[in-house]
Amino acid sequence: MLRTGSLTPILLGVTFFILGVGVVHAASSQPPSEEQWHTLNNAIIDQHVIPRYQRLTSDSASMSQQLQRLCAAPSADKLSAAQTSYKAAQASWQGVQHIQFGPVTMLMRNHSLQYWPDKKNTGTRQLKSILNTTDKTFDDEFFRSASISLKGFPALERLLFAKNDRIQNNKAIECSLAAAIAQHIHATALSIQNEWAEEARQIELAGQEGVSGANQAAAFQTYEMPSEAATEFMKSLVEPVEAIRDNKLLKPLAESVDKSRWKKSESWRSEQSINNIQQNLAALHELYSGTQPSSVKTLLEASGDKLNAQAIETEFALISEALKSVSPVTQLNVTVDTYQALLHTSNQLKILQNKLAIAMQTLNIQLGFNSRDGD
Repeated sequence: MLRTGSLTPILLGVTFFILGVGVVHAASSQPPSEEQWHTLNNAIIDQHVIPRYQRLTSDSASMSQQLQRLCAAPSADKLSAAQTSYKAAQASWQGVQHIQFGPVTMLMRNHSLQYWPDKKNTGTRQLKSILNTTDKTFDDEFFRSASISLKGFPALERLLFAKNDRIQNNKAIECSLAAAIAQHIHATALSIQNEWAEEARQIELAGQEGVSGANQAAAFQTYEMPSEAATEFMKSLVEPVEAIRDNKLLKPLAESVDKSRWKKSESWRSEQSINNIQQNLAALHELYSGTQPSSVKTLLEASGDKLNAQAIETEFALISEALKSVSPVTQLNVTVDTYQALLHTSNQLKILQNKLAIAMQTLNIQLGFNSRDGD
């Protein structure tokens, strides 16, 4: 049996080995240049951000049209079509939900599109209050003063997937409010899409000096350097992983399958909770490695960490494949198999989160304050 003192040389050797590996890695890694960040920023904007906002605008327009048709001449078929269009528009939102900077944050439009998690059930109470009135006009003035919990996808979901059939009564307030919310979502999405032209211009100007004349607005640049703008994209890649794990999985799963509370999941009324997570991860995977000629993955490889670059790619693929076999939760019934599969996904997300954190160190990206830290 080894005496306690005999462990000292071993521990010292392990410590020096770890420090040595760190020194070798630091010496061999080379963070991206500003020009490389500039190229990546443009690729992400053109191939990831803009197309996804365009999809949200298009799908929300279709949703608004279906709600108008439903309210004009209600029927079971038109309600089904409206519900289907809602699921498509919501999936598009989930595909760009991770972008939490730029135009979407103006006037809290990110929360207006989706106020969730609603820890105090504010949306339900305020929606009931509105539905008890009879003289409301759901115009622009209404939405300017209305609570954010009444403007977006959760409120519309409550109306479209309610067990009562009041939304099929074109004289009922439920239908007119639902149609107005759908139109408001579309108008919001369109505004964000259009405003990304200026956001993209600001990102393009980052790092430029001596710009004058037509580009005098550069004096009020949002981003000083391309790496500053890139940091916002890196936050959009890393921080949602923790949010998905904590809010969309662990909270509804709770301590055991018997104690699971699926009503705490996102979009449980429309039975889209798991599909939402699939859309989130597909978007994050694309943000990581789906842009050309540059991606986060290729920059990580160029910075000297090919092993972690591939490990992150593999982890995204494994999580995506595992989620394909998970059936939607219906009637709030979380089966043992579903519970175990989602718990496994939660563990995989923790691994992914840690690998992405290491990647940010390699890329010399300081994410700074996480708005979720005080929740």
